[in-house]
Amino acid sequence: MSNRIAPPDRIISGAVLLLLALSILMIGSASLSVAEARFGDPFRIISHWVLYIPAGLLLAWGVSQVHPSWWRAASLSLLGLMLLVIIAVLIFGVKINGATRWFSLAGFTLQPVEMLKPVVILYLAYYMAAFPDRLRSFANGLAPMLVVVAVTAILLLLQPDFGNAALLVMVAFCMWFVGGVPLRHLLALISATIPIGIIAIIAEPYRLKRLLSFTDPWADPFGSGYQLVQSMIAFGSGGISGSGLGQGVQKLFYLPEAFTDFIAAVLAEELGLAGTLALIVIFMVLIWRGMKLAMQAKEPFERLLILGCTLLIAISCMINLGAVMGILPTKGMPIPFFSYGGSALFGNCILIGLILSVQRHQPDNRPVQNSRTVEALA
Repeated sequence: MSNRIAPPDRIISGAVLLLLALSILMIGSASLSVAEARFGDPFRIISHWVLYIPAGLLLAWGVSQVHPSWWRAASLSLLGLMLLVIIAVLIFGVKINGATRWFSLAGFTLQPVEMLKPVVILYLAYYMAAFPDRLRSFANGLAPMLVVVAVTAILLLLQPDFGNAALLVMVAFCMWFVGGVPLRHLLALISATIPIGIIAIIAEPYRLKRLLSFTDPWADPFGSGYQLVQSMIAFGSGGISGSGLGQGVQKLFYLPEAFTDFIAAVLAEELGLAGTLALIVIFMVLIWRGMKLAMQAKEPFERLLILGCTLLIAISCMINLGAVMGILPTKGMPIPFFSYGGSALFGNCILIGLILSVQRHQPDNRPVQNSRTVEALA
């Protein structure tokens, strides 16, 4: 068996690099006017982004260098550390737009939840791989993982960060389903979770407004439906080929968060349907390749780890695109590798690094039977 570390997967790496290259074009286009108004320097935001990108790629490469067995051994320690950090941000973090989710350091902000998400995936993969015989029991199998996910979600709701709490819960359910948790336990859990989710939405008036505005944003186009209305105008203005790179109008203080959560709307206006489809195709390739690598992994921990990381990226992408297109309720969730945000970029680079950690350390001599199984599944 060879111990040689393979080079990073070309398809995964290529898709990420394409997304980052496209993000430089669109963030540059969307942020110039905003940066000029806020900082007196039109290149302030894009210059930060082009510094974040190599740092994120270096982080992904460093994570991929580490053998998956080390990540497995460190999962519990990392989980405990990140939960303490999330508690610390509630106490010492800075409040922005009514939410306490960030640490402020030397003029830069760090959002710890982006590092927490990969660690929760590590823990779930570790637990299900280490104790497969317990999974059929609710008390001894699902309950310990449920406590971790519930505590994590509660800490995020206290910030408040409903979107990331819901994201982690959805990914956890998917991993439990694939990992072997009985369907009857999951259905019972879903039955209990839905009322809790409804209560969490009703408890905060702004969440209920977002939900109602999503169903009919034109009912309050200058209030709760404003973001979605402006996003839909951007999509409609772009047509098939778009208005041209840099020629969009909605980014000029009509569309809030034009270079972060609603960057896909700027893309749609300036590059049209063609640009939007290109973005979706790149993500589809990235997600397909992640799933294929999961099926090729030999160990349960490695399969579940790649699955969880890929699902986090996929669901984040679907939530963002669904929100900006009016298919889902408006939610402030960045699109991976495309929206501006250093913390989100670093968190997603960790996810890619973990996927590549498994891929780069796979043994060369896979059993023939396993290979045929993978081919059949693919």
